[in-house]
Amino acid sequence: MEERKTQAAQVLVVDDSTLVRTLIVARLRSAGFRVAEATDGQEALELFRKQTSAVVITDLNMPRLDGLGLLAALRQHPLAPEVILLTGSRASDAQAAVQALRLGAHDYIAKDASAGDEVVLAVQRATEKWRLRGENARLLDDLRQLSLTDSLTKIGNRRAFDDALRVEVARARRHQRDLALVLVDLDHFKRINDTLGHRAGDDVLAAFADRAGSLLRGSDRLFRYGGEEFAVLLPEETSNTGLEAARRLVRGIAERPLAASGQNVAVTCSAGVDGLRAPDASDGGELVARADAALKAAKRAGRNRALQAEVPRAEAPAVIGRLAVKAC
Repeated sequence: MEERKTQAAQVLVVDDSTLVRTLIVARLRSAGFRVAEATDGQEALELFRKQTSAVVITDLNMPRLDGLGLLAALRQHPLAPEVILLTGSRASDAQAAVQALRLGAHDYIAKDASAGDEVVLAVQRATEKWRLRGENARLLDDLRQLSLTDSLTKIGNRRAFDDALRVEVARARRHQRDLALVLVDLDHFKRINDTLGHRAGDDVLAAFADRAGSLLRGSDRLFRYGGEEFAVLLPEETSNTGLEAARRLVRGIAERPLAASGQNVAVTCSAGVDGLRAPDASDGGELVARADAALKAAKRAGRNRALQAEVPRAEAPAVIGRLAVKAC
């Protein structure tokens, strides 16, 4: 199985010498590799952008873009290939090859009549290294996603929310757009755990996340903030329009029971809403504090409702995007 993966890899051979390219390409194809050709570094870059190659074999000295320039350009690519340099017998070529290794090249091979077998072995090793790099990158990405996902509800966790909040605040500032935040808390959730058990409570949380997600826009982002509390970031929404979204969410949860452990459980929730204001710091901490205060006010007012954060009369209307948040 591993041998088939190696032989299926594509190799890009770059050399301004037709003879050198012909010999290397023929040897690699006979070894089972798929091979593309380019006459210089610039043409190689254009081919690579169209179709990624696992390994690039390149001459050092070429017109337009030489081997070192090609190596530097390829290293910037997210799927950077392994690069093997073809060198001549001059001392300057050897020095350039050593420099290339320091810049991240996989290997270098001197051009001579016996280089064919050496090229095949070098490409096989380079292909395996490229494959392992890809697997490691995928594993790291999977681990990162796991670290940002709540295992119960399968939505973003508190860490993901904190990261997203900073990004959305920065984006709103940069583009002069609005941003609203809704904090939601399930009402009397402890009663569910006490009467139906923690397994049912977990089912309610997961069902709430599913229902809430279906009630939001595609651009809205739902997170489990902690315990039975959730957060919703609403890009390009003001505090007023965010309040409308929060009210739809509250109604949508209350109108139908949630399925939990084989039974239907009537659940309500409360929400607090606010929008980004001009004096807020870049981490969005003030926005969270105001939405949390509005959530507490909704709880005190009887639950099963959404309330908007109050704006002190002394505070001037703050324009974040296209709409102003006016003092009450």
